[in-house]
Amino acid sequence: MHDHQAHGHHRHDGVDCDAALSQLFDFLDGELDDSLESRLRSHVERCKPCFERADFEKRFLEAVHAARVTETCPKALRERVLATLRAEGLGA
Repeated sequence: MHDHQAHGHHRHDGVDCDAALSQLFDFLDGELDDSLESRLRSHVERCKPCFERADFEKRFLEAVHAARVTETCPKALRERVLATLRAEGLGA
C-alpha cells in the first residue's frame, strides 16, 4: 500500500519521492550508508514512478559507462586538449 502526502508523493520507510530522487545517483552508485540505502531501495521497489525513474537512470549510467569503456578519444583531439590545458597552466 502507498501512503500519500499532500502532493501525491509516496512515503515508504520514512523516505518520500523527493528524498528518493534527490539521492538517486548516490543510491545507484552505492555511496549511501546501509540504513539509508535499504530505506531508499524499499521506497523505489514500492513506488512505481520512482522505480521507473531509477530504472531509466540506471540504464542511462550503464550505457554511458559502456560507451566510455569501448570508445577512445582520437589521439589528435587528446593532444589538442592537453596542449590547451598546458597553455592555461592546468595540464602536466
